[in-house]
Parts: sequence; structure tokens; C-alpha cells
Amino acid sequence: MNSFDFSRCAAFNLPNRLTLMRLLLAIVFFIFLSYRYYNIALVSYLFAWLTDWLDGYLARKKGLLTDFGRIADPFVDKIIVCGGFILLIQHAHDIIPPWMVVVIVAREFLVNSLRSYSESKGIEFGATIWGKAKMFTQSFTISLILLFFAYFEHFMAVKQGIIVMLWLTVIITLVSGIKYMVKAGPAILMK
Repeated sequence: MNSFDFSRCAAFNLPNRLTLMRLLLAIVFFIFLSYRYYNIALVSYLFAWLTDWLDGYLARKKGLLTDFGRIADPFVDKIIVCGGFILLIQHAHDIIPPWMVVVIVAREFLVNSLRSYSESKGIEFGATIWGKAKMFTQSFTISLILLFFAYFEHFMAVKQGIIVMLWLTVIITLVSGIKYMVKAGPAILMK
């Protein structure tokens, strides 16, 4: 009987294994956040954020880009960011207006739909600088909120910084969504 050799499968190269590890880290993050272990949630989130940067860097630098990675990497990003903001609402309802989370999640659904449709029409739909800026501000804001709950809950300056970052995150999220809509315009208008 032949067994499948995962080591020879391009889909299981190092960048893609890091992406799958990030999915496991997302689960760890969600569990510890749910039980208010903010310091462990913060460490798991920061480690996941690092693996996101590292898998992309390795895939580009080493020429290890795969179709699996093109699908899995943004999917896992959306799971951890959207899940993080959704779970944080219950802990930070006085800091995070729920409408902001709706905007963030809705943008992710919209851009994912635009990407799928554009690529079905043969139009390349890779990440842009605005998409990267959106991911950075979202991840930084989640990290800042976790840091606040883990260590600085009584510091109003940190809370004010979070509110500023939330607004910046929503603005960049909206701008990046608009930029992707413009990018998808040719695919949408093809027929």
C-alpha cells in the first residue's frame, strides 16, 4: 500500500506549514481570550502575527508560492483577525463599538468575494500596500487591546490610544476595501 509523502508535496512546504501552525495558534488564542487569560492570548496572537510575516517572506524569497498558500494564508488571516475582534467585543464593549467590528468583518467578506470573482475571470488579485496596511493596523490594534487587558487596564492613556487605533484601523480598512473594489472593477464590468 502506498502512503502519501507529505514532505514531497508542495502544499506542505515551510511557508504553508507556518500558515497551518497559525491556524492552530488562532485556536489557542481564541481559547485563552475566551477565558480572559489575556497575557497568554497576547503571546499566542503575537506569535501568530510573526508567523504570518514569516510565511509570506519565505514564500516570496525562496520561491515557495503555491495555490494552497494563496488560499490558506488570507483565509487564516481572516479567521484570526475577525475572530479576535468578535471575541474582544465581549471583553471591551466599552472600548470597541460593535459597528466597527461589523465594518471590519464586512470588508473581509466583500474583498474575498471580489478576489474570487476576479480570479475566476483570470484577473490577478494579489495583496496591495493598502491590504498590508489594513492587516498591520488590525493586528497592531488587537495586540494593543490585549496588552491593555493583560497589563495596563488602569491606564487611561492606553485606553485612549486604543480608541485612536480603532478609528485608524476602520479608516484604513474602508480605504483598502474601496481600493480593492476599484481593482476588481474590470472583472465586474467584463460582462
